[in-house]
Amino acid sequence: MKRRLTTAVPFLGIGVVFVALAAGRSAFLAVGLAFLVIGVGMLVRGPRGGGAAVVVMASALLAYACSEGQPTPAHVTVRNADYVEVRPIKRNADAEHTIQVDLPYAGAGYGFAASSVLLDLNSFDLSAVAFAGGRTSVAGEATIWLPLTPEGSRRLEAWSTDPQGDYLGIFLKGKLVAAPRIGSRIGDGIPLRVASKSEGDLVLKELRNGGAAE
Repeated sequence: MKRRLTTAVPFLGIGVVFVALAAGRSAFLAVGLAFLVIGVGMLVRGPRGGGAAVVVMASALLAYACSEGQPTPAHVTVRNADYVEVRPIKRNADAEHTIQVDLPYAGAGYGFAASSVLLDLNSFDLSAVAFAGGRTSVAGEATIWLPLTPEGSRRLEAWSTDPQGDYLGIFLKGKLVAAPRIGSRIGDGIPLRVASKSEGDLVLKELRNGGAAE
């Protein structure tokens, strides 16, 4: 028993320290509890009694590495809000939709974009933009996912609640690059298609620089 106590005390001590330092940090708490489990196991069943608990400790340490060891994405300052703009587009002009644009699809003709911007670069979470699906292939078109901020998502959802079959015009650096026809409520984010991954790499770089070329 004395030998068990001698072996277990260091683990119990480390566990108590980690638990005491946790202060709301789940990873610290997990590591502390893992050491306590090992210590109790050794105290009850000897040094071999803590063997199974080593797996628990390894899992806790992995959780610590994942939650505490990864850098938090930095906030991106918007330098050019017009870099990406989203404007509703109607087939026929009215008092609000006055800007004539050619729809970016073969044979689609033209429409009239709203004079007021629905979303601009301030509406997106630029720290989280990425290739959709983690795209790495260099051939063919690529799609960048632009996640919206809570306010941007609210604005898009409000507009798309009654879209009346209008188009959602997505402008990249002043050029209309996509105009999907909206038939139901949408939110959360917008897919931005680019001609190739190399172009996507450049767009991603500029997005992460707040819409400005470095």
